Amino acid sequence: MAPARVLPASGAFLLPWAESVLDGALRRSGLIDPRTYEIFGQGSRVNNTFIDEASDIDLVLMLRSPVASPGGWTGFRDEVMAALGESFVVRMGRRCLNVDNPDSLFGEMVDILVATEFRRYTGDRYEQGVYFLDREGRPIVNFPKQHRRYGDAKDLRTGGRFKEAIRTAKRARRGADFFAEGIAPSYLIECLLYNVPDEVYLRGSYQDAWEWLGRCWREDPVGFGALPCQNGINRLFGPGPDQWDAGAAGRIIDVLHQI
Repeated sequence: MAPARVLPASGAFLLPWAESVLDGALRRSGLIDPRTYEIFGQGSRVNNTFIDEASDIDLVLMLRSPVASPGGWTGFRDEVMAALGESFVVRMGRRCLNVDNPDSLFGEMVDILVATEFRRYTGDRYEQGVYFLDREGRPIVNFPKQHRRYGDAKDLRTGGRFKEAIRTAKRARRGADFFAEGIAPSYLIECLLYNVPDEVYLRGSYQDAWEWLGRCWREDPVGFGALPCQNGINRLFGPGPDQWDAGAAGRIIDVLHQI
C-alpha cells in the first residue's frame, strides 16, 4: 500500500501539523474510537528546548484508561499499529512507533509514544501520567504534562534563563568528544538544571548552575541522589529503566561545567 501523501510544514506549525496528521490517519482507519484517545506533544519541541529545526517531533498517543496493565497497553499498541499501517509503514522502536516513509516529512521527523493513562492518587486527587512498556517489556510511568508545566513556570521565574541554559548545554554536548550517543540525554540535562535554585540563574551565569550541581553531588551525595525529575513526581536516580546512576550524572556535570 502506498503511504498517504503528507504535505511539508515548518517552524511553529510543525507540532500541530504532526498532531493533525496522526489524528487524521487514525480517524481514516476507523479501528479506534477517537473519543478514547488523546494526542499531545512532549520532548524538546513542545518544551522549547530544541536547538535546530531538524529536531524530531515527539508525540504521545494516550488511551484514556486509568487502569494501567501490560495487556491493556499491548492491545492498544497493536490496534494503533494496525490503524496507522493503513496509511504508513510503521515499526516498533525501543519505546516509540516509527513511521518508515522517507518521502514524508511525517516519517522523517515524528516519533509516537503509545501509552495508556496512569493515575497516581493522593487522597481523592490524582496526577495524570502515561504508562508504557519498553522493548525489554519493562513498565515505565512518566508525567510529560507536569514536566512541561513545571519547566514553563521555572523559565518564567528565571526570565528565560532556565531553558537557555538547557539549550546551551545541549550545544556544548554536541561539540564534546566525551559524550557518546545517549550518554547525556536531553531529559537528564533538563531535570538536572531544573533542580538548580532560581536565584542561581537570576544572579549568575550558566556556568554557575553547573557549579551548583557539582557542589551538590560532591558535598551532599544523599541529597543529590534524591533529586526529583522535572515533573516533580519521579526520582531522577535509581534502578528503574527511566532513571540514571547518580555517579555517572556527577561525571557528566563535571564535564559540562568544564566546557
